[in-house]
Amino acid sequence: MTEDHEKTERSLDEWSSKFSAETHEATAEVAAKFMFAMSYYHERMKLHIMLHPFFYVAGFLTAYYFLGK
Repeated sequence: MTEDHEKTERSLDEWSSKFSAETHEATAEVAAKFMFAMSYYHERMKLHIMLHPFFYVAGFLTAYYFLGK
């Protein structure tokens, strides 16, 4: 692998120079990959957000049962 592929964190200037030097197709490819990845994580977070009230109530009822009696 080249050093370019091994580096995962870049500054804003490094990203700007990288994408200004490449073609528009490469920039569009990276944007498409990012959008695909974000849609995957958004779907997973929707489930987490939907289940959050359930775990809150379950935790409250458990604490009420063990500490309230």
